Amino acid sequence: MASAKNININSFCDTVTRELSEMKEGIHIIREEAKRAYGEDSMRFRSYDTHLCELADMIEWKLQLLLKACPFEWKGVGNDVERDVQVETLTTLPNIDFSGGYIGG
Repeated sequence: MASAKNININSFCDTVTRELSEMKEGIHIIREEAKRAYGEDSMRFRSYDTHLCELADMIEWKLQLLLKACPFEWKGVGNDVERDVQVETLTTLPNIDFSGGYIGG
């Protein structure tokens, strides 16, 4: 059993992300297999589909909650995550006349 002293928090975050993401992917694969096996319009598939989608959504929700405990500088795992974001800035403001607001009285 791991103690608080020897747990690497970044490793924990990597493991949680990887494992729960793989579970969610597996549920979507099962859903597709059920669709092929029973047909998209069958009552059985619709029943499975509802439960499988709810399960995948719950895993995603819990994953987001667990990742709140990860440090800000943690980068995440996988190549699907965009690590750096660039936002284009305006070099000049448009020539619009606007007031600073109404200060009533």
